[in-house]
Amino acid sequence: MNMTTMMHMKTVTSTLWISLLSLLIIILLHHSILIIEDEEEPKAELEIFQSENGWGYQIVIKQKVLIYQPTIPAIDTVAPFPDETSTRKVGILVLKRFNAHSDFSVSKEEVLQRLPANFYFAREQIPQ
Repeated sequence: MNMTTMMHMKTVTSTLWISLLSLLIIILLHHSILIIEDEEEPKAELEIFQSENGWGYQIVIKQKVLIYQPTIPAIDTVAPFPDETSTRKVGILVLKRFNAHSDFSVSKEEVLQRLPANFYFAREQIPQ
């Protein structure tokens, strides 16, 4: 092999190593960015639970309870939710607002619209 061929092989080898290292760095940076994006903002989750007298819900992030709601919010009486379905409907409304960083309080009308039609608070208090 002559000197020119050896220098050309060295150049090709160096270029190949630089390319491989650059590719590796790009892959590692991309992976790091994805991990950072995944860890930035965990979403809250809704958990429904049954109590002695009815139903309730809680909003949880990473196993930490942020909102514990064992009773129907926004009505004049302290009472648990009558069923799982209405509990879930109100809980989902609160959860969506919470995850959107909005005011997550609910009005009496919003709650009563999500209670069963035969629930006695709903019939007495829904505005006509």
